[in-house]
Amino acid sequence: MKRFMFNWQKFPGADYWAEKTVPVRNNLYFPGWKETTVLPVNTLQVFITNRCNLRCKGCFYSHKLDTSSDMSLESYQEIVRENAPFIKKITLLGGEPMLHKHIGEMLLENAKHNIGTTIYTNGRYLEVLKDLPDVPFDLRVGVLGNTSSEKPLQKVIHTDFPVKIVFMLRKDNIEELNEVAKAAEAQFNCKSLYLSSIREIDITGDFWKDTENTLSNKEYAGIVQKFLYEYKGGIPKLDISTRGVLKSQPITHCRFGNIFPDGTKIICPLDISLNKTSDLVYNQRQCNKHTHCVLQKISLERYTTAIPWPSQ
Repeated sequence: MKRFMFNWQKFPGADYWAEKTVPVRNNLYFPGWKETTVLPVNTLQVFITNRCNLRCKGCFYSHKLDTSSDMSLESYQEIVRENAPFIKKITLLGGEPMLHKHIGEMLLENAKHNIGTTIYTNGRYLEVLKDLPDVPFDLRVGVLGNTSSEKPLQKVIHTDFPVKIVFMLRKDNIEELNEVAKAAEAQFNCKSLYLSSIREIDITGDFWKDTENTLSNKEYAGIVQKFLYEYKGGIPKLDISTRGVLKSQPITHCRFGNIFPDGTKIICPLDISLNKTSDLVYNQRQCNKHTHCVLQKISLERYTTAIPWPSQ
């Protein structure tokens, strides 16, 4: 059987595969991986602090960062009680959530209501993990490169705690994607890698418009496909944000809610920089950017046995 080879000169993006006769799923070809079904759940993102130790280019929350604003524990507990009947998951973020002195009590509050928790951090304060209560939660660490950028993986505090590394692609960090995957596997207990891209909506006012820092959605699709072809490492799971350009089972209604330290509420995370405030409703409002949610993801797992490559 002839090994299938890519022609990168003819490969500007995922739409290229529509013209090929090889098996195509979700506009992506992913040898060695299988797609898994992950049912979406209503998720509340609580920005528990506006404080952050970093100032990252392309941060969707940069306009809200300051040096003092934290959500009080009492306000947080009230928010959880009010939203608990409607949600399955809470993501704690900011700012840098590990800077909040009550993050442990917040985890306990979520557990009391049987709500799953994810902490989304830049990884500079992971020594806090040893002081957190013994309740289940997931840990996501966002990076913008391996050794360069404002948020490189090599400055993340080492931990044996299972982590999902989130790589946000932009024009100046494409070359470090494979390095991040390799280092995440070698240096951390990395169970999953999440790929997405920055969108500077605070500058453009529109998810679909690009800046000098952002990849076009077509470029993003091509980079993801190239990575899927080249990556031979051992990370067992990959999540890939569709960004409205990669096909998956469509989710048409928004399952997110977002609340900030001052009590402001916004439904879609991509509307945060536009300050489109709204009362929170879950799985009721249709996506205001596309026919389906541009934040949904494609979830892949490694095949446990080898599968053949297609012939040309």
